[in-house]
Amino acid sequence: MADNAYQHFDATTVDYERAYRETALVEGVVLERMPWDIGAPQPVLVELEAAGRVSGDVLDIGAGLGDNAIFLAKQGHRVTGLDVAPTAVEKARARAAEQGVAVTFAVGNATRLDGHDGAFDTVTSSLVFHCFGPTQRREYADAVARALRPGGRLLQWCSRGDAAGPEPITEETIRTAFSGPEWTINSLRAQYLTTEVLSEPLRQDYQGKKLDTDDAGATLLPIWLLEATRA
Repeated sequence: MADNAYQHFDATTVDYERAYRETALVEGVVLERMPWDIGAPQPVLVELEAAGRVSGDVLDIGAGLGDNAIFLAKQGHRVTGLDVAPTAVEKARARAAEQGVAVTFAVGNATRLDGHDGAFDTVTSSLVFHCFGPTQRREYADAVARALRPGGRLLQWCSRGDAAGPEPITEETIRTAFSGPEWTINSLRAQYLTTEVLSEPLRQDYQGKKLDTDDAGATLLPIWLLEATRA
């Protein structure tokens, strides 16, 4: 395996269905689990929910294996979780069933969100935005605006800088996508996402810079945390 396992990684070109089936994001590198599969909700989401930033009916985009959506349902929210990968959706349903939690999981396209117009008070979006090119980013922002009720809130976290591929995700990248009259950006700040403990060759960003770890040894992915309100 190359010293930098992510040297050919580009989040905009990954086949996520194949990635979930084979537990591999990079060709030839099979993982024990997906890097973001920590078997629990993301701490950043737990903090946002505790602070009252999640309300009403919730759409979780990029639901993956379901832990964030399941957590929100346990807090009393009515939750729909969407992912582009059917395998992820099947596994998320199984996790919810094992825990006796009611969540609606379905396969969905985040740049369209067909059938969800005006259905949600909160949208959470985990590691999705950086998977799109410029045109798709604006389509995604428009789709989320349609899915939210007036005054609804988007809570989005995505890769920051070069951690997910050759095109850096900057503050300007995000502000450009959400520059339409239907959006008010309340806050946009740099933060970190907890990921599965990774072996040393995987603990790097696209440019080979070593990623930080927390006290438990988990890799910390640099992210942008966006909170925006739909007009």
